[in-house]
Amino acid sequence: MTGRRSVQLWGRTYPVLLPSLKDPRLHVAAVIFTLQILGQTVLGFRVSIAQILVCLVSAALIEFLVGFFKDRVVMWPASGLLTGNSIAFILRVPGTVHGQWWSLRGTWVFLLAVALSMASKYLIRRRGQHLFNPSNLGLVACFIVLGPALTEPQDLWWMGASPAMAFTYAVILVGGALIGARLKLLAMEMAYLLGFAAFLIPSLAFVPDHCMTASWAAAPLCGTGLWTILVTSPEVLVFAFFMLSDPKTVPVSPLNRVLFGLTVGFFSALLLGPTATEFWTKTALLASLVVACAIRFPLARLTRLPWGVRVPGAAVAGALCLALLPLSMAIPARNPQLVAWLPGETRATAAVAPQVVAGPGPGVAAGLSQAALSALPPIPGVLPQPAAASSYVWKVPALTVVIPKQISDFDPGLTPNLASTRAYNLEVDLIIEAEARRQQDTALASTAASGDGLAPFTTLISSDRAAGHVVSTTYSFNRANLVLLLPKFATQAPRLVGTALAGTAHLSTYDSAGRLLSTQDLPYTQVWELTAAGDRYLITNDYTGLTPAP
Repeated sequence: MTGRRSVQLWGRTYPVLLPSLKDPRLHVAAVIFTLQILGQTVLGFRVSIAQILVCLVSAALIEFLVGFFKDRVVMWPASGLLTGNSIAFILRVPGTVHGQWWSLRGTWVFLLAVALSMASKYLIRRRGQHLFNPSNLGLVACFIVLGPALTEPQDLWWMGASPAMAFTYAVILVGGALIGARLKLLAMEMAYLLGFAAFLIPSLAFVPDHCMTASWAAAPLCGTGLWTILVTSPEVLVFAFFMLSDPKTVPVSPLNRVLFGLTVGFFSALLLGPTATEFWTKTALLASLVVACAIRFPLARLTRLPWGVRVPGAAVAGALCLALLPLSMAIPARNPQLVAWLPGETRATAAVAPQVVAGPGPGVAAGLSQAALSALPPIPGVLPQPAAASSYVWKVPALTVVIPKQISDFDPGLTPNLASTRAYNLEVDLIIEAEARRQQDTALASTAASGDGLAPFTTLISSDRAAGHVVSTTYSFNRANLVLLLPKFATQAPRLVGTALAGTAHLSTYDSAGRLLSTQDLPYTQVWELTAAGDRYLITNDYTGLTPAP
């Protein structure tokens, strides 16, 4: 800050502190602001412009008011703006999706994070300086207290290889290196990155089945794959270059700064050991800095011990730390799994294959038609004859499914052949459900769907029974496609791949005497989750209405 200007307000003279282009906080803010622009344009960040402004304005206002009433100065709130920008960069509210530019969803969560961060700056102090990085402590407190139902950290991985991602890495690395070198913090930042990478090796080597689920990965990340993601994550780089490097919350001497970086790296690896989801992994990384700041001064005293005590003490401490890393990874995770459904709903995690023969011939098809004939009054032209039942149920046109690049990038194992198999099975399942509705047979309905996927069909059957109607449904599908979707409960849960069929549903409604009451042709655009059950797929969830993933 520079400037010797002053202003007269209510008979009192207030010094005016204006921003300076030499202030490194402006340089950090410029990098974060650039990343925010990339996030809003090409990286698909799930934060709105309005949410960013809420953080910036509230944090800046707090610092301005504290300076005005406590220090009697009129100041440019550079520190408050940086704190607000950091919170907006990392904090997310479940349900906010990219493109909702002016959404104020979860405003109170952002305000709470800002309030906690700024309070820690002014209330938790030692020798006239704040002890913790303000935004770091506020974010960790919000994530731990509010949990994954109300908060989310920014994803560890932003997108696959692309020119936009290459430019993003350049902004982070070049900007971080220049600012770190100017502040003489680059050695500490590199100590953290290299130490974190090194400490993860024994952890994952001794516990190779430690895995992390993430929204952008179709399968859990384990072993070498997890290590690679963590050490090359742009979010980890941002943490190292722009959050770890607060000059007021790190040691003064170069040696102690390097040791501080290694300490944060060790606690990053240690704390993420019991985690199993991206939410708690990112929270553990952020919490490592909180722990390191809390023990910074006691650790500094240890470096002043005589060499005869320091060397063997460091050896024992190092061996103990290395032993703790795999033990931490081996602790069973007790974190709630982020899921795609709302509380109170159930998910069929292991669908049981019904005894259904998929193919031409009598099998179940003949049984279906026979049960239908005996259970319902004759409806001319509607009820299938036994000889025709097999063709009614099983002659399903094969639809070609085109897999979007977005889905093939998300799940490379989803081949065109597998996608076509899913679409075919979905057609068969829907025809079985149509027959179950016509027979008003919930047991038959359960042979093609389970869990939440069964509920829509049994609801229709109950409704038909209550109304005394019989509804016959036939389908005409002309297109099948796969859709990548955001979960409805937690947007940081793994993305969902839904199978969608497009076409027409023809509904004929009869009364109990078999008289035709009405007919309807309705467009069909449902999206379903399919789960493997033996050699076929069952409907296990209705994804219709979920937000497409960016």
